[in-house]
Amino acid sequence: MRAPALAGKRPFARRPDPAGAFASRIARLAPPPVTSRSVIVLSADEVRRAPYALAFADLVRGFRMSQLWGAMAWFEIRQRYTRSTLGPLWLTLSLAMYTGAIAVIYGALFKTPLSELLAYLTVGMAIWTYCTAILNEGSIVFVVSEVAIKQMPAPLSVHIYRHVWRTLILLAHNAIVPALVLAWVHPLASLKGVPEASIGLLILVINSVAVVITLGTLGARFRDLSLLMTNLTSLLFFVTPIFWRAEQLGDRQWIALVNPTYHFIELIRAPLLGGHAALSTWIFALVFTALNCAVAFLLYARFRWRIPYWL
Repeated sequence: MRAPALAGKRPFARRPDPAGAFASRIARLAPPPVTSRSVIVLSADEVRRAPYALAFADLVRGFRMSQLWGAMAWFEIRQRYTRSTLGPLWLTLSLAMYTGAIAVIYGALFKTPLSELLAYLTVGMAIWTYCTAILNEGSIVFVVSEVAIKQMPAPLSVHIYRHVWRTLILLAHNAIVPALVLAWVHPLASLKGVPEASIGLLILVINSVAVVITLGTLGARFRDLSLLMTNLTSLLFFVTPIFWRAEQLGDRQWIALVNPTYHFIELIRAPLLGGHAALSTWIFALVFTALNCAVAFLLYARFRWRIPYWL
């Protein structure tokens, strides 16, 4: 006998497909494909015709996306110190212990008052830590951002600004130590030197962007560059006047004078210690900045479009 049909109901109703519904919803919410020429360039002929204009436009567009690279830098710091009580302040504590131990030992060796050497050392070490992060991690700035570069239609310069801004945030944490020492040693002289030191910091940041552009472009092609920079920064630490003064080299003072890191440190350290950076230091820093920016821009304009293919 045939089973009687249920009144008002379908005997075999089709079940809803949750996976299909979710996929269709995501498809409706997905943004349209990127076709704006102001975001990404797909024509190799146009890149060859106007490489410098496109590179300059990339740097400008990336700089205007400050909310993006600022959020990325802050998220990277938070992710690195997840579930940590002190977070980046561990760097501050490490710098305080290191500089304190060095000041006690080298103060006795160089017959220098502890307060004077401590102020000289803490400012130099804070800036040196910043320079080390720029040099070592700048060579892999595009390598560690491979997924974002291949999936996010944004200028490559966003990752350059992200790295520099993240390093500046860490510098702000490390600046707590020299700020406390300077407030103890000679607070009035340090406050008077803040405007001049700010100009020196601005020059350092401009050079940081140029260095990251150069090292990041070369590091995307040559992966051994990051290992080379690690060894070079270890050597550069001993030939940079951080816990000793350039005048103590005597006839070999030229070793410090040809070191760009020394001049950039002096632009910030000398005003904060109550003095002024030498005129030769300003000239060297300005000339080096011009050459550094020119080399970085030419290299970036020439090989910018190849970076995603090297990753």
